[in-house]
Amino acid sequence: MAMDVTTVLFETIKGLAPEKSSRLDIASARHITLQSFDLDSLDTLKLAMDLEDALGINIEIVNFPDTLTLSELADRLSRQIGQEDRFENSISAQP
Repeated sequence: MAMDVTTVLFETIKGLAPEKSSRLDIASARHITLQSFDLDSLDTLKLAMDLEDALGINIEIVNFPDTLTLSELADRLSRQIGQEDRFENSISAQP
C-alpha cells in the first residue's frame, strides 16, 4: 500500500505546530505556506528529518522555501518517492 504523503505531511506539521495547524485541511493546503506556521530553522530541519523517516527518502532542506504551499510540498515529496498519487488525488480520496 502506498504511503499517503499528504497525510504524513499534515501529521508531521501538526506535531510541530499544533496551535497553528488546527485550520489545516485539504482545501486550505493550497493556500497555506510553510511560512504561516512560523517554523524557525530548527523546526524546519526537524520537519525535513521527520518526513525523511516517515517516507524513507532523503530530503534537502533547501527544498523547503517559506513560500511553498503544503500542496506544492506534498506534490514534490510524492514525485520524489515515485508516487503517481499527487495532492490532487488526495482531494478525491477524502470523504
